[in-house]
Amino acid sequence: MTAEQTVYDRATGTTYTERPAGTSALRVLYGNRAVRPLTNALVTRRWVSRVLAWPTRRRASTRQIPAFVATHSICLDDHPERAYTSFADFFVRTLNPGARPFDPDVQRLCSPADSKLLAVPVGSTVRVKGFDYTLDQLVGRAWTGPQPRWALVFRLTVDDYHRFSYVDDCTVTDSYELPGRLHTVGPWSDGLPVLAENHRVVAWLETERFGTVVAVVVGAMTVGRVLVYPRTTAARGDEQGRFELGGSTVVLLTDAQVDDDIVDRSRQGVETRVRLGEAVGTAPAAGTAPATDTAP
Repeated sequence: MTAEQTVYDRATGTTYTERPAGTSALRVLYGNRAVRPLTNALVTRRWVSRVLAWPTRRRASTRQIPAFVATHSICLDDHPERAYTSFADFFVRTLNPGARPFDPDVQRLCSPADSKLLAVPVGSTVRVKGFDYTLDQLVGRAWTGPQPRWALVFRLTVDDYHRFSYVDDCTVTDSYELPGRLHTVGPWSDGLPVLAENHRVVAWLETERFGTVVAVVVGAMTVGRVLVYPRTTAARGDEQGRFELGGSTVVLLTDAQVDDDIVDRSRQGVETRVRLGEAVGTAPAAGTAPATDTAP
């Protein structure tokens, strides 16, 4: 098990190695076989994450904000200038209008969040970072309807904007919560079934241009709450929800044609850093065959 992940940043054209926040603690929790049973039995329980997050909701925690901004190179120009009541309040900050515009071509599939993206083809299973999932496991019930071509795994880290949006005009045909644990979703979780065991909210979307899209919103360690706003219809770019503290993941199950550069890097195990509203694929062509290639 490794604590490093290679990421390609589309905006800068550079590749870097990510070491997740809290590496020392995660090494003990996940890298030590003797401690792993305690991690599974206790540390990943939701109440533990709520307790760990409690100090960040106190007013005194605002002192952490300047160092956090500097460490993670957060561009404050993207966000409204205001006084925050706590670090947790800062973490779920909003964007200035126009800071993350969606691609003007409505046939382009856009990222639902600032994140690191891995495109995984859907076969008999979906292999994500060393674990094979069935579609039933990902959505927490029997899969109905045609098989999607791709599982697009958008992994958010602490430096990202932590609100996520709808990728197309759509009707929300079903939405439900799946209680579970809160493992880390970072590199230390490789080989573990975190996308099936973690607390999730699943939304089935009938979209205008991409057919059926299923959004699986996955909680993670120290995430105080995954909040998905209840609604029956949404427009492209509407905010769908937010993660309160900590990194997490949105998985889109879709038939969209994913951009070649993202597919090529995903085959090599390299994630692509994308921003909310950035185009990552195109609406599926009629009669497109299911994906058959493989990715890590």
